[in-house]
Order: sequence, then C-alpha cells, then structure tokens
Amino acid sequence: MKVVNLKQAILQAWKERWSDYQWAINIKKNFPKGATWDYLNLAEALMEQAMIGPSPNPLILSYLKYAISSQMVSYSSVLLAISKFDDFSRELCVKSLLEIMDMFCHRLSCHGKAEECIGLCRPIPYRNLLSAKEPIHEALRKQFRSVLWKGWVDSGALHLFESLLHTGGVFWFTNNLVKELLKETRQEWANRVVELLYSIFCLDTQQITLTLLGHILPNLLTDSAHWHSLADPPGKALAKLSVWCALSSFSTHHKGQASARQRKRQREDIEDYSSLFPLDDTQPSKLMRLLSSNEDEPVILSSPGDRSMSTSLSASQLHTVNMRDPLNRVLANLFLLISSILGSKTAGPHTQFVQSFMEECVECLEQGSRGSILQFMPFTMVSELVKLPALAKPKVVLGITDLTLPLGRRVAAKAISAL
Repeated sequence: MKVVNLKQAILQAWKERWSDYQWAINIKKNFPKGATWDYLNLAEALMEQAMIGPSPNPLILSYLKYAISSQMVSYSSVLLAISKFDDFSRELCVKSLLEIMDMFCHRLSCHGKAEECIGLCRPIPYRNLLSAKEPIHEALRKQFRSVLWKGWVDSGALHLFESLLHTGGVFWFTNNLVKELLKETRQEWANRVVELLYSIFCLDTQQITLTLLGHILPNLLTDSAHWHSLADPPGKALAKLSVWCALSSFSTHHKGQASARQRKRQREDIEDYSSLFPLDDTQPSKLMRLLSSNEDEPVILSSPGDRSMSTSLSASQLHTVNMRDPLNRVLANLFLLISSILGSKTAGPHTQFVQSFMEECVECLEQGSRGSILQFMPFTMVSELVKLPALAKPKVVLGITDLTLPLGRRVAAKAISAL
C-alpha cells in the first residue's frame, strides 16, 4: 500500500464517519505483508490530515490516538511527526499535540547514537515547559504581566519566555509583546515595559530587531487603522524600545559578537530579506539612490512598494553601505518610510511616533552611543527634521549629517542657515 493510498483511506474513513475501532479493522485489511505502519508513515499521514485546518480534526485525531494506544505506530514515529509541525500560531492544534505527547511521554527511553537521541528529545521540552491546557498566547500574556508587576525578569521567567519564543516563533513572540506595550497608557508603566522588553529581547536581539523594524513597525506606520495605538505614552515608549534595539543590534552585529544562543537559533520563521528588498548588481538600487539623493530634489514616498526616488548617486555612500546585509537593508528601508511620513501632509499619532523615534536617535547619539544608525537616514530628511523644535539646533544638524561627504556638508550648511 502506497502512502498516497493510505491518505485516501483516512479521508474515506472520515467521510463515512467510521469510529476509531472500525477504522483500525478496515485499514488492517489492506495491510501489506512484510511492511510496518511506521514504514508506511501512518503517524505522519494521520497527523497531516488531522492538522489541515485552524483547529484539529477530532475524528482523525481519534484514529491517531487509537493507533498509539494499540501500538500500531511507535512512539518515535509519532514524535517525529509532531516535530515536523511548525505552525504554532494555531493554538488548538498545539494543545492537541501536547495532549498526544502526554499519552506516552512517561514511557519514553532513548538508546543509540547521540544525534538520534537529540532528534527524539527535540519536541519534548515544549511539553515540559508549557501547560497543555493553556494556549501559548495566554501563557505569554500572563507571564509578561507577572514580570511587569514585579518589575524584573527572573531566571524562571526567562526560561519560559525562551520556550515561548521557540514555540511561537520570532514574529509571533515579538508582535504579541509589542501589543502588550501598546496597551500601557500610563507613562511610568510604559517606561517600565520598555526596560523589561529590552531585557527579554536579549534572548535573540538580532532576529527580534529584524522583525520589529522590518515588519511590525512598517505595518503600524502604513496602516491607518493602527495609528491610534501609536499615541503617547505607549507610542513614545515603542519608539524608544525600537531605537534601543536598533542601536544594540547594529553595534553587536558589526562587531561579530552574536551570542552562542543567538547563533544556534533556527531562522526558518524569519523572511528572506534579500527577496524582500532585492539588489541588482548591474544597477544601483532605488534605496541607494534615495540615500544619496540631492536634498534639493523632491522625494515623494507612500509605502515601501510605491516610491519616487532621486537618481543621483554618491560613490562614497555606495562604497561604505553594504546593502546585502539584512540589518542594513531593514534600517535603510525603515528610514525611507520615516522620510515619507515626515514629508507628508497628514498629521497624526504616526507622525508623533516618527518624531519620538528621531528624538531618541539624537539623544542616544549625544550620549555617545556607538554604531549610529543615522547613517541610513536620507539627506532629504534633514530639512524636515529641523522643523521639529526639539531638533532645530546646529549641534543636532552637525550630529545627524555625514560631514565626511561633500553632500553632507552642503546639506548641513543649508539646514543651519535656515534655523
């Protein structure tokens, strides 16, 4: 019997609403001699069919449970099938998988090569760290509220956050914690959330920063339905957190000091930034054209996918900025979006957020932070930034422009003369 026929038999049983006992009797009639159900990948076939929708199929799931209880399939084949499940946003499916593991986890033992033992143990930590009766979203919310109330993150909480990060993925983890920050409307508590999240994000600073700056912030800034959530104080707090993460990640990344924990984290839930912002080796990218554009040339931006940009180029900038690096790419794209918002005539919480973001960049620069991310700022932004009272100072203008470039010196001189 081929696997494809096995899947057809499972679907037939589901359509005819066979009980688990009827299913076992009928499927064994077609059992090929000299083969085992593990060889035919019965556990994986049942798992695939049971987990197709947003919630598990209870009837097909009962077939899998019967197969486990009657020892039609081995525990290792079931664990292998579970380890291939990676859509942890479907909380009901995750709960069902944990319940299945509870059926036989206490009976497991492992003998053999080290890599085989590691493969067997791969799905087990999630069962031990997370409650099968509690959705991971609720577990994350409750744990975060607990550390917020205490004011610090202890080792136990950090281990749980790490397990949730591995279980839900980087985007899910970061997005839901940012939502918790945006719920906080009290200034003092919003500042506390920033400090706590900054420490929690150290679990994987690099990938969380890429997700925060490359996905979450652009979504909040380009969708008017989310603008209200960026009002102060949570909006200003998110701006501060974003700058802190950007500076920390940029500084660490370019020193090549990623931690061992970060280096061994799997990256399958992070999008390919090269495909998001492709570079053509034969022509300068539109992104680089804007980064090196003449400040006198108008720039009209609406979104990352719809931009009218200058075609003037600066050889110095093209030489010093490596746009093949994912972090550089994300930072440059974010500053393009910020430039678009500053140049638009639509005011709202999103423009207030942008102002807070730039003020935090300048404040960190004045405090002597290394690895300035302002090098990704288009020169066209300078004339808009000096319109903000907090940034309308010669010292600030000199700090945010690259005075080693002729264009930078010319832009700075023009901005200062306009103050």
